[in-house]
Amino acid sequence: MKILQVTPFFKPSWESGGVARAAYEISKRLQRAGHDVTVYTTNRSTYPTGLPTNRPLNVDGMKVYYFENLRKYFPGTAALPIVPYYLPFVAHRDLQNYDIIHIHEHRTLLAAMVSHYAREYGVPYVLQPHGSLPKNKTLGKARVKNVFDFIFGSAILDAASRLIVMNSMEKEQNMLMGIHEDKIAVIPNGISFERCVTARSKGEFRKFCGIENGSNLILYLGRIDKIKGIDFLIEAFYRLVQEQKDAILVIVGPEWGYKRELEEKVRALGIQDRVRFVGYIDDVGFAYQDADLLVYPGKYEIFGLVPFEAIISGTPVIVTDGNGSGELIRKGDCGLTVRYGDCADLAEKMAFCLENPGEGRKMIQRGQEFVRKNLTWDRVVEKLEQEYRKCL
Repeated sequence: MKILQVTPFFKPSWESGGVARAAYEISKRLQRAGHDVTVYTTNRSTYPTGLPTNRPLNVDGMKVYYFENLRKYFPGTAALPIVPYYLPFVAHRDLQNYDIIHIHEHRTLLAAMVSHYAREYGVPYVLQPHGSLPKNKTLGKARVKNVFDFIFGSAILDAASRLIVMNSMEKEQNMLMGIHEDKIAVIPNGISFERCVTARSKGEFRKFCGIENGSNLILYLGRIDKIKGIDFLIEAFYRLVQEQKDAILVIVGPEWGYKRELEEKVRALGIQDRVRFVGYIDDVGFAYQDADLLVYPGKYEIFGLVPFEAIISGTPVIVTDGNGSGELIRKGDCGLTVRYGDCADLAEKMAFCLENPGEGRKMIQRGQEFVRKNLTWDRVVEKLEQEYRKCL
């Protein structure tokens, strides 16, 4: 098949989160399976990439267009969305040549532009919202989503041949919005074993963070973003260190406008000597292998790769049950879950994991087996190929 993948973020913008990773892993494996894969994405990145824009590049055997984002010409205009101004010219010229299109994320101008030309040329597409479809008022974005849906979003959704969701929670959310069950396929994201391999020696991450080997290292890995529940983790960690004097919390991830507030919270609690902010690192295995425990405390997230990467790396995990990963953690009996905001419960479960490493090893063993059976990217792509063929 000649397949077009459409995603706002792609390699090397790993700091943007799971969408970039998912789109890359899917595209790479489809190409390996013999399909002709093209990717439409943007040059949006926290860090300069230096990649040429608005023309095709060969990225790991795939043809990738990094469309220049108009926002770069309006510095300081944070509210301006990603505007790939050159994409319509390429889409108008080439879109009719594809057999199937896979659109990642729903409320983007990339999705709106590609959906428009797909409808014009009669090319079927599948839509994978990555949890972005519900108008979750607690995230403060319902009004913006309503405006987008009125102009573009409803048409994008209605014209999709199939919807790809990551778990039963996302499926139920979409059905509550009026999407028929027969149009929805549940396919979780995969986990990359290669991403968790590091060439660095065990103990190097502790040295990097200035942590003595005898201390318990609790790890958070992800964006420094308000929706990620890091404030909840810090509150629970404060309770923990009243008893576990040797515990250290290390927060790894790119800054998304929330770090200063968290640092103030840490100072107010008087635990600044127990908490480290170390920024973004690409070599995640470097961090996982030295952690005694990973906590994934988000208030709302439809899926999370991080807990399963930690399990692959041999690190016990605690996740909030509001995360889609919590559903799979419970299914695989491979970690502990807590209710978001219950600081006492999280502190108690962190203490349990640190004091009972044998139980952690059992959970890791079950988790690694669960990932191998259910969450490899090759298995994910096999299921996607089946969904693509249903659209033809």
